[in-house]
Amino acid sequence: MSSEISISIENVSKVYEMYDNPRERLLQLFSSSKKYYKEFWALKNINFHLRKGETVGILGRNGSGKSTLLQIIAGTLEATQGCVTTSGVVAALLELGSGFNPDFTGRENIYLNGSILGFSREQMDNRIDEIIAFADIGQHLDQPVKTYSSGMAVRLAFAVQACIEPQIFIVDEALAVGDEKFQRKCYDYIEKLRKKGCSILLVTHSTGTIEKFCQRAVLLHKGEMHAIGSAKDVIDQYHALLYSDEQAYIRFVNSQKERESQSSLEDQTAETFKTETTDIVYGDSDSDGSSKKQSITRGLSAQIVKWGIFDSNGKQCELFNTGECITVTMQIESLSNINEIQAGLLLRTVEGVSVYGTSTRYHDSNLISVKCGDVWNCSFNIKLDLCPGSYFITLAIAEVLEQSGMAYLDRKTDVMVIKVNQRTLKASGIASLETQVEVLKQKG
Repeated sequence: MSSEISISIENVSKVYEMYDNPRERLLQLFSSSKKYYKEFWALKNINFHLRKGETVGILGRNGSGKSTLLQIIAGTLEATQGCVTTSGVVAALLELGSGFNPDFTGRENIYLNGSILGFSREQMDNRIDEIIAFADIGQHLDQPVKTYSSGMAVRLAFAVQACIEPQIFIVDEALAVGDEKFQRKCYDYIEKLRKKGCSILLVTHSTGTIEKFCQRAVLLHKGEMHAIGSAKDVIDQYHALLYSDEQAYIRFVNSQKERESQSSLEDQTAETFKTETTDIVYGDSDSDGSSKKQSITRGLSAQIVKWGIFDSNGKQCELFNTGECITVTMQIESLSNINEIQAGLLLRTVEGVSVYGTSTRYHDSNLISVKCGDVWNCSFNIKLDLCPGSYFITLAIAEVLEQSGMAYLDRKTDVMVIKVNQRTLKASGIASLETQVEVLKQKG
Protein backbone atom coordinates (compact mmCIF):
# COMPACT_ATOMS: atom_id res chain seq x y z
CA MET A 1 0.00 0.00 0.00
CA SER A 2 1.29 3.46 -0.92
CA SER A 3 2.55 5.65 1.92
CA GLU A 4 0.01 8.29 0.80
CA ILE A 5 -2.94 5.94 1.45
CA SER A 6 -4.62 5.71 4.88
CA ILE A 7 -7.28 3.13 3.98
CA SER A 8 -7.24 0.71 1.07
CA ILE A 9 -10.48 -1.17 0.36
CA GLU A 10 -10.15 -3.89 -2.27
CA ASN A 11 -13.02 -6.06 -3.54
CA VAL A 12 -14.74 -6.07 -0.16
CA SER A 13 -17.95 -8.09 0.07
CA LYS A 14 -20.09 -9.22 2.99
CA VAL A 15 -22.73 -11.92 2.73
CA TYR A 16 -25.15 -13.10 5.41
CA GLU A 17 -26.98 -16.40 5.56
CA MET A 18 -30.74 -15.84 5.90
CA TYR A 19 -32.77 -18.74 7.32
CA ASP A 20 -36.55 -18.96 7.32
CA ASN A 21 -36.60 -20.72 10.71
CA PRO A 22 -34.22 -22.09 13.40
CA ARG A 23 -34.76 -25.67 12.19
CA GLU A 24 -33.09 -24.93 8.86
CA ARG A 25 -30.13 -23.39 10.64
CA LEU A 26 -29.71 -26.65 12.58
CA LEU A 27 -30.03 -28.77 9.43
CA GLN A 28 -27.33 -26.72 7.75
CA LEU A 29 -24.86 -27.80 10.45
CA PHE A 30 -25.14 -31.41 9.22
CA SER A 31 -25.29 -30.72 5.49
CA SER A 32 -22.39 -29.76 3.25
CA SER A 33 -24.15 -30.18 -0.09
CA LYS A 34 -27.55 -28.55 0.37
CA LYS A 35 -28.14 -24.91 1.22
CA TYR A 36 -30.98 -24.23 3.63
CA TYR A 37 -30.44 -20.49 3.53
CA LYS A 38 -30.70 -17.57 1.16
CA GLU A 39 -27.72 -15.31 0.65
CA PHE A 40 -28.02 -11.61 1.42
CA TRP A 41 -25.17 -9.51 0.09
CA ALA A 42 -24.84 -6.53 2.41
CA LEU A 43 -21.79 -5.40 0.41
CA LYS A 44 -20.56 -6.44 -3.01
CA ASN A 45 -17.18 -5.67 -4.56
CA ILE A 46 -16.43 -2.34 -2.88
CA ASN A 47 -13.22 -0.67 -4.02
CA PHE A 48 -11.76 2.71 -3.10
CA HIS A 49 -8.85 4.35 -1.30
CA LEU A 50 -8.75 7.08 1.34
CA ARG A 51 -5.70 9.29 1.09
CA LYS A 52 -3.90 10.73 4.10
CA GLY A 53 -5.49 14.00 5.18
CA GLU A 54 -8.59 13.38 3.06
CA THR A 55 -12.20 13.49 4.23
CA VAL A 56 -14.66 11.20 2.44
CA GLY A 57 -18.39 11.07 3.07
CA ILE A 58 -20.50 7.96 2.59
CA LEU A 59 -24.10 8.42 1.47
CA GLY A 60 -26.91 5.96 0.89
CA ARG A 61 -30.39 5.00 1.95
CA ASN A 62 -30.96 3.02 5.14
CA GLY A 63 -29.88 -0.56 4.51
CA SER A 64 -27.45 0.32 1.72
CA GLY A 65 -24.43 -1.12 3.58
CA LYS A 66 -22.86 2.04 5.02
CA SER A 67 -22.57 0.84 8.62
CA THR A 68 -21.46 -2.62 7.52
CA LEU A 69 -18.61 -1.10 5.52
CA LEU A 70 -17.47 1.08 8.42
CA GLN A 71 -17.52 -1.87 10.82
CA ILE A 72 -15.31 -3.85 8.44
CA ILE A 73 -12.89 -0.92 8.13
CA ALA A 74 -12.83 -0.48 11.93
CA GLY A 75 -12.12 -4.19 12.39
CA THR A 76 -15.26 -5.05 14.37
CA LEU A 77 -16.70 -7.12 11.50
CA GLU A 78 -14.97 -9.55 9.14
CA ALA A 79 -15.46 -9.29 5.39
CA THR A 80 -16.57 -12.38 3.48
CA GLN A 81 -14.34 -11.47 0.55
CA GLY A 82 -11.67 -8.87 -0.12
CA CYS A 83 -9.40 -7.01 2.26
CA VAL A 84 -9.08 -3.70 4.07
CA THR A 85 -5.67 -2.23 4.92
CA THR A 86 -5.25 0.74 7.26
CA SER A 87 -2.23 2.86 8.17
CA GLY A 88 -2.21 4.66 11.52
CA VAL A 89 -4.27 4.81 14.72
CA VAL A 90 -7.96 4.23 13.92
CA ALA A 91 -10.68 5.80 16.08
CA ALA A 92 -14.22 4.71 15.27
CA LEU A 93 -17.50 6.10 16.55
CA LEU A 94 -19.93 3.45 15.37
CA GLU A 95 -23.29 2.38 16.74
CA LEU A 96 -24.29 3.89 20.07
CA GLY A 97 -22.59 2.31 23.07
CA SER A 98 -20.23 0.09 21.08
CA GLY A 99 -17.04 -0.65 22.99
CA PHE A 100 -18.60 0.17 26.37
CA ASN A 101 -19.24 -2.26 29.21
CA PRO A 102 -22.68 -1.18 30.50
CA ASP A 103 -21.85 -2.25 34.06
CA PHE A 104 -18.66 -0.19 34.21
CA THR A 105 -18.70 3.50 35.09
CA GLY A 106 -17.91 6.11 32.48
CA ARG A 107 -14.44 6.59 33.97
CA GLU A 108 -13.73 2.85 33.89
CA ASN A 109 -14.91 2.67 30.29
CA ILE A 110 -12.51 5.45 29.31
CA TYR A 111 -9.60 3.28 30.45
CA LEU A 112 -11.18 0.16 28.92
CA ASN A 113 -11.48 1.86 25.53
CA GLY A 114 -7.96 3.16 25.82
CA SER A 115 -6.57 -0.32 26.43
CA ILE A 116 -8.57 -1.69 23.47
CA LEU A 117 -7.00 1.02 21.29
CA GLY A 118 -3.52 0.07 22.51
CA PHE A 119 -2.88 2.85 25.02
CA SER A 120 -1.26 2.21 28.40
CA ARG A 121 -2.84 3.37 31.65
CA GLU A 122 -0.17 6.05 31.95
CA GLN A 123 -1.01 7.37 28.48
CA MET A 124 -4.71 7.47 29.36
CA ASP A 125 -3.88 9.24 32.65
CA ASN A 126 -2.36 12.02 30.54
CA ARG A 127 -5.56 12.29 28.48
CA ILE A 128 -8.23 11.73 31.12
CA ASP A 129 -8.76 15.40 32.02
CA GLU A 130 -9.19 16.38 28.37
CA ILE A 131 -11.67 13.53 27.81
CA ILE A 132 -13.71 14.42 30.90
CA ALA A 133 -13.84 18.10 29.91
CA PHE A 134 -14.92 17.28 26.35
CA ALA A 135 -17.63 14.81 27.43
CA ASP A 136 -18.97 17.26 30.03
CA ILE A 137 -21.32 14.78 31.73
CA GLY A 138 -20.60 15.91 35.29
CA GLN A 139 -21.19 13.50 38.18
CA HIS A 140 -22.53 10.83 35.81
CA LEU A 141 -18.93 10.02 34.90
CA ASP A 142 -18.72 7.75 37.96
CA GLN A 143 -22.08 6.07 37.35
CA PRO A 144 -22.60 2.84 35.32
CA VAL A 145 -22.96 3.49 31.59
CA LYS A 146 -26.22 1.50 31.56
CA THR A 147 -27.81 4.42 33.44
CA TYR A 148 -26.80 6.93 30.72
CA SER A 149 -29.15 8.52 28.23
CA SER A 150 -28.26 8.08 24.55
CA GLY A 151 -26.95 11.65 24.47
CA MET A 152 -24.64 11.08 27.43
CA ALA A 153 -23.33 7.84 25.94
CA VAL A 154 -22.42 9.49 22.64
CA ARG A 155 -20.77 12.40 24.49
CA LEU A 156 -18.46 9.98 26.29
CA ALA A 157 -17.83 7.86 23.20
CA PHE A 158 -16.90 10.85 21.04
CA ALA A 159 -14.68 12.32 23.76
CA VAL A 160 -12.71 9.08 24.11
CA GLN A 161 -12.23 8.58 20.38
CA ALA A 162 -11.45 12.22 19.61
CA CYS A 163 -8.87 12.72 22.35
CA ILE A 164 -6.54 9.89 21.34
CA GLU A 165 -5.19 11.92 18.38
CA PRO A 166 -6.13 9.43 15.65
CA GLN A 167 -4.67 9.29 12.14
CA ILE A 168 -7.98 7.83 10.89
CA PHE A 169 -11.34 8.92 12.33
CA ILE A 170 -14.56 7.07 11.46
CA VAL A 171 -17.97 8.48 12.41
CA ASP A 172 -21.21 6.63 11.70
CA GLU A 173 -24.24 8.91 12.26
CA ALA A 174 -23.68 8.75 16.02
CA LEU A 175 -23.83 12.55 16.36
CA ALA A 176 -27.51 12.53 15.41
CA VAL A 177 -28.47 11.69 19.02
CA GLY A 178 -26.46 14.44 20.73
CA ASP A 179 -27.87 17.82 21.65
CA GLU A 180 -27.26 20.65 19.19
CA LYS A 181 -24.59 22.40 21.25
CA PHE A 182 -22.59 19.19 21.55
CA GLN A 183 -23.04 18.46 17.83
CA ARG A 184 -21.59 21.89 17.03
CA LYS A 185 -18.67 21.13 19.37
CA CYS A 186 -18.07 17.80 17.62
CA TYR A 187 -18.17 19.28 14.13
CA ASP A 188 -15.66 21.92 15.25
CA TYR A 189 -13.39 19.13 16.48
CA ILE A 190 -13.77 17.21 13.21
CA GLU A 191 -12.78 20.38 11.36
CA LYS A 192 -9.65 20.69 13.53
CA LEU A 193 -8.75 17.04 12.89
CA ARG A 194 -9.15 17.62 9.16
CA LYS A 195 -6.82 20.61 9.26
CA LYS A 196 -4.22 18.54 11.14
CA GLY A 197 -4.16 15.99 8.31
CA CYS A 198 -6.31 13.28 9.88
CA SER A 199 -8.12 11.05 7.38
CA ILE A 200 -11.86 11.01 8.05
CA LEU A 201 -14.71 8.74 6.95
CA LEU A 202 -18.06 10.35 7.67
CA VAL A 203 -21.47 8.70 7.35
CA THR A 204 -24.42 11.07 7.60
CA HIS A 205 -27.74 11.80 5.91
CA SER A 206 -26.89 15.52 6.01
CA THR A 207 -25.72 16.47 2.53
CA GLY A 208 -24.79 19.91 3.88
CA THR A 209 -22.28 18.27 6.21
CA ILE A 210 -20.85 16.20 3.36
CA GLU A 211 -20.52 19.26 1.15
CA LYS A 212 -18.78 21.29 3.88
CA PHE A 213 -16.32 18.72 5.21
CA CYS A 214 -15.67 16.24 2.40
CA GLN A 215 -13.50 16.47 -0.69
CA ARG A 216 -15.02 13.26 -2.03
CA ALA A 217 -18.07 11.14 -1.40
CA VAL A 218 -19.16 7.57 -2.02
CA LEU A 219 -22.73 6.50 -2.81
CA LEU A 220 -23.83 3.01 -1.77
CA HIS A 221 -27.08 1.45 -2.97
CA LYS A 222 -28.22 -2.09 -2.15
CA GLY A 223 -24.69 -3.03 -1.10
CA GLU A 224 -23.02 -1.81 -4.28
CA MET A 225 -20.93 1.28 -4.91
CA HIS A 226 -22.89 3.42 -7.36
CA ALA A 227 -20.65 6.48 -7.39
CA ILE A 228 -17.40 7.94 -6.14
CA GLY A 229 -16.25 11.43 -6.95
CA SER A 230 -16.50 15.04 -5.88
CA ALA A 231 -18.91 15.62 -3.00
CA LYS A 232 -21.19 17.81 -5.13
CA ASP A 233 -21.54 15.27 -7.96
CA VAL A 234 -22.25 12.38 -5.60
CA ILE A 235 -24.79 14.46 -3.65
CA ASP A 236 -26.61 15.17 -6.93
CA GLN A 237 -26.78 11.44 -7.63
CA TYR A 238 -27.90 10.74 -4.04
CA HIS A 239 -30.77 13.21 -4.44
CA ALA A 240 -31.73 11.53 -7.71
CA LEU A 241 -31.81 8.21 -5.85
CA LEU A 242 -33.91 9.60 -2.99
CA TYR A 243 -36.49 11.53 -4.98
CA SER A 244 -36.85 9.51 -8.20
CA ASP A 245 -38.40 6.17 -9.01
CA GLU A 246 -36.09 3.33 -10.02
CA GLN A 247 -36.39 3.93 -13.78
CA ALA A 248 -35.78 7.68 -13.48
CA TYR A 249 -32.75 7.00 -11.30
CA ILE A 250 -31.34 4.55 -13.85
CA ARG A 251 -31.76 7.16 -16.58
CA PHE A 252 -29.94 9.70 -14.41
CA VAL A 253 -27.05 7.29 -13.77
CA ASN A 254 -26.76 6.47 -17.47
CA SER A 255 -26.63 10.15 -18.37
CA GLN A 256 -23.92 10.66 -15.74
CA LYS A 257 -21.89 7.80 -17.19
CA GLU A 258 -22.11 9.27 -20.66
CA ARG A 259 -20.95 12.64 -19.39
CA GLU A 260 -18.03 11.05 -17.55
CA SER A 261 -17.04 8.59 -20.28
CA GLN A 262 -13.67 10.29 -20.80
CA SER A 263 -12.41 9.37 -17.34
CA SER A 264 -12.75 6.36 -15.09
CA LEU A 265 -14.77 6.56 -11.89
CA GLU A 266 -11.77 6.46 -9.58
CA ASP A 267 -9.84 9.12 -11.52
CA GLN A 268 -12.45 11.76 -10.73
CA THR A 269 -11.22 12.06 -7.16
CA ALA A 270 -8.81 14.97 -7.17
CA GLU A 271 -10.87 17.96 -6.13
CA THR A 272 -8.97 20.32 -3.87
CA PHE A 273 -10.86 21.32 -0.77
CA LYS A 274 -11.97 24.93 -1.19
CA THR A 275 -10.92 27.41 1.49
CA GLU A 276 -12.88 30.49 2.36
CA THR A 277 -11.79 34.10 2.05
CA THR A 278 -11.15 35.24 5.57
CA ASP A 279 -12.87 38.12 7.28
CA ILE A 280 -13.08 39.04 10.92
CA VAL A 281 -15.18 36.06 11.92
CA TYR A 282 -12.78 33.58 10.28
CA GLY A 283 -9.84 34.63 12.42
CA ASP A 284 -8.54 31.16 13.24
CA SER A 285 -9.53 29.29 10.10
CA ASP A 286 -7.23 28.22 7.28
CA SER A 287 -6.86 30.64 4.44
CA ASP A 288 -4.63 31.45 1.52
CA GLY A 289 -1.23 33.01 2.01
CA SER A 290 -2.28 36.59 1.34
CA SER A 291 -5.01 36.54 3.97
CA LYS A 292 -2.71 35.00 6.54
CA LYS A 293 -0.25 37.84 6.06
CA GLN A 294 -2.99 40.35 6.81
CA SER A 295 -4.42 38.53 9.83
CA ILE A 296 -2.38 38.49 13.02
CA THR A 297 -3.21 38.13 16.70
CA ARG A 298 -2.34 40.97 19.05
CA GLY A 299 -3.36 39.67 22.46
CA LEU A 300 -6.12 41.01 24.65
CA SER A 301 -6.05 44.75 23.90
CA ALA A 302 -9.86 44.66 23.98
CA GLN A 303 -12.41 42.04 24.90
CA ILE A 304 -16.06 41.15 24.46
CA VAL A 305 -17.48 41.16 27.99
CA LYS A 306 -21.26 40.84 27.45
CA TRP A 307 -23.58 39.68 24.69
CA GLY A 308 -27.23 38.94 24.10
CA ILE A 309 -30.09 38.37 21.64
CA PHE A 310 -33.28 40.43 21.89
CA ASP A 311 -36.63 40.43 20.10
CA SER A 312 -38.36 43.50 18.63
CA ASN A 313 -39.73 44.38 22.10
CA GLY A 314 -36.29 44.39 23.68
CA LYS A 315 -36.86 41.10 25.52
CA GLN A 316 -33.96 38.66 25.72
CA CYS A 317 -34.99 35.58 23.78
CA GLU A 318 -33.68 32.67 21.71
CA LEU A 319 -36.86 31.35 20.04
CA PHE A 320 -38.10 33.22 16.96
CA ASN A 321 -40.29 32.81 13.90
CA THR A 322 -39.14 33.17 10.31
CA GLY A 323 -39.22 36.82 9.25
CA GLU A 324 -38.92 38.26 12.76
CA CYS A 325 -36.34 40.93 13.52
CA ILE A 326 -33.74 40.34 16.21
CA THR A 327 -31.00 42.44 17.76
CA VAL A 328 -27.65 40.84 18.55
CA THR A 329 -25.59 42.91 20.97
CA MET A 330 -22.05 42.78 22.27
CA GLN A 331 -20.33 44.97 24.84
CA ILE A 332 -16.67 45.70 24.12
CA GLU A 333 -14.19 46.83 26.77
CA SER A 334 -10.91 48.39 25.69
CA LEU A 335 -7.76 47.62 27.68
CA SER A 336 -5.53 50.00 25.73
CA ASN A 337 -5.71 52.85 23.23
CA ILE A 338 -6.75 51.55 19.82
CA ASN A 339 -7.18 53.64 16.70
CA GLU A 340 -9.97 51.56 15.13
CA ILE A 341 -11.88 48.38 16.03
CA GLN A 342 -14.01 46.24 13.74
CA ALA A 343 -16.74 44.04 15.25
CA GLY A 344 -18.51 41.21 13.47
CA LEU A 345 -20.74 38.19 13.81
CA LEU A 346 -21.30 34.90 12.00
CA LEU A 347 -24.36 32.61 11.92
CA ARG A 348 -23.73 28.90 11.34
CA THR A 349 -25.86 25.78 11.24
CA VAL A 350 -25.35 22.90 13.66
CA GLU A 351 -23.11 21.26 11.03
CA GLY A 352 -20.98 24.39 10.80
CA VAL A 353 -22.25 25.66 7.44
CA SER A 354 -21.85 29.44 7.30
CA VAL A 355 -25.22 31.11 6.78
CA TYR A 356 -24.51 34.80 7.21
CA GLY A 357 -21.64 36.99 8.31
CA THR A 358 -21.33 40.74 8.64
CA SER A 359 -19.27 43.35 10.43
CA THR A 360 -19.25 47.02 11.32
CA ARG A 361 -16.89 47.59 8.38
CA TYR A 362 -19.64 46.71 5.90
CA HIS A 363 -21.90 49.31 7.51
CA ASP A 364 -19.31 52.09 7.96
CA SER A 365 -19.66 51.74 11.73
CA ASN A 366 -16.22 50.77 13.02
CA LEU A 367 -15.27 51.95 16.52
CA ILE A 368 -12.96 54.95 16.10
CA SER A 369 -10.38 56.44 18.51
CA VAL A 370 -10.96 53.90 21.27
CA LYS A 371 -9.35 54.85 24.60
CA CYS A 372 -8.17 52.56 27.37
CA GLY A 373 -11.09 51.85 29.71
CA ASP A 374 -13.76 52.72 27.11
CA VAL A 375 -16.84 50.49 27.00
CA TRP A 376 -18.75 50.32 23.71
CA ASN A 377 -22.08 48.69 22.89
CA CYS A 378 -22.44 47.28 19.38
CA SER A 379 -25.83 46.13 18.03
CA PHE A 380 -26.75 44.25 14.84
CA ASN A 381 -30.41 44.39 13.78
CA ILE A 382 -31.16 41.36 11.61
CA LYS A 383 -34.29 40.09 9.88
CA LEU A 384 -34.43 36.30 10.19
CA ASP A 385 -35.25 35.25 6.64
CA LEU A 386 -34.27 31.71 7.60
CA CYS A 387 -35.93 28.32 7.36
CA PRO A 388 -36.66 26.42 10.61
CA GLY A 389 -33.60 25.21 12.48
CA SER A 390 -30.98 26.07 15.08
CA TYR A 391 -28.30 28.62 14.29
CA PHE A 392 -25.17 29.35 16.32
CA ILE A 393 -23.73 32.85 16.61
CA THR A 394 -20.02 33.64 16.80
CA LEU A 395 -18.83 37.13 17.81
CA ALA A 396 -15.41 38.63 17.09
CA ILE A 397 -13.51 41.91 17.27
CA ALA A 398 -10.29 43.00 15.55
CA GLU A 399 -8.03 46.00 15.43
CA VAL A 400 -7.91 47.59 11.99
CA LEU A 401 -4.29 48.12 10.96
CA GLU A 402 -2.72 50.09 8.15
CA GLN A 403 -2.91 48.71 4.60
CA SER A 404 -6.18 46.87 5.31
CA GLY A 405 -4.66 44.41 7.76
CA MET A 406 -6.31 43.17 10.97
CA ALA A 407 -5.15 42.00 14.38
CA TYR A 408 -7.72 39.76 16.03
CA LEU A 409 -8.48 40.79 19.59
CA ASP A 410 -11.23 38.52 20.91
CA ARG A 411 -13.56 35.84 19.59
CA LYS A 412 -16.53 34.09 21.20
CA THR A 413 -17.23 30.97 19.15
CA ASP A 414 -20.82 29.65 19.05
CA VAL A 415 -21.53 31.69 22.16
CA MET A 416 -25.29 31.97 21.46
CA VAL A 417 -27.91 29.88 19.69
CA ILE A 418 -31.24 30.87 18.18
CA LYS A 419 -34.04 28.53 17.20
CA VAL A 420 -36.16 29.54 14.23
CA ASN A 421 -39.68 28.22 13.68
CA GLN A 422 -42.05 28.80 10.78
CA ARG A 423 -45.78 29.13 11.42
CA THR A 424 -46.58 27.89 7.92
CA LEU A 425 -43.87 25.94 6.12
CA LYS A 426 -43.20 27.75 2.85
CA ALA A 427 -39.64 26.75 2.02
CA SER A 428 -36.87 24.24 2.62
CA GLY A 429 -33.12 24.63 2.94
CA ILE A 430 -31.53 27.46 4.94
CA ALA A 431 -32.77 30.74 3.49
CA SER A 432 -36.47 31.65 3.46
CA LEU A 433 -36.57 34.08 0.53
CA GLU A 434 -39.65 36.18 -0.07
CA THR A 435 -41.31 34.63 -3.11
CA GLN A 436 -44.39 35.39 -5.17
CA VAL A 437 -45.78 32.60 -7.34
CA GLU A 438 -47.95 33.21 -10.38
CA VAL A 439 -49.57 30.42 -12.37
CA LEU A 440 -51.23 31.16 -15.72
CA LYS A 441 -53.13 28.72 -17.84
CA GLN A 442 -51.82 28.93 -21.39
CA LYS A 443 -54.43 26.88 -23.22
CA GLY A 444 -57.72 25.06 -22.74
